[in-house]
Amino acid sequence: MNKTIRNIVLGVMLATFIAPIGLAITESHAQNANWRATKCALYQTHRDDIRAQMPANATSTAFDDQEDAFVASGCTARAYVCPQNRAELEYANLMSVVMMNEGATGSFLPFACKETGR
Repeated sequence: MNKTIRNIVLGVMLATFIAPIGLAITESHAQNANWRATKCALYQTHRDDIRAQMPANATSTAFDDQEDAFVASGCTARAYVCPQNRAELEYANLMSVVMMNEGATGSFLPFACKETGR
């Protein structure tokens, strides 16, 4: 009888310890998904605002297509939006600062150049 009570008490203690951890992990995944969606919405809003102030055709079609693909993925695809001219670099730098001020890390941003030939 004593051993049975001990096993029940240990089981209850274990359940009360493990259940909150499982709930916290589930909640964390939900918060991460919401934060990803929020970052993407912020990215799109800032992109629209900044691009509205830029001269027409300041960025290349390739740059625009790469960025559009990133946004179309819900800002989750590993994109390589590679600045090739001064206007693209200034835009990428400004978007980086704006998004980091919103709390997004640099790893969220799509601005990178994929090396070829290596």
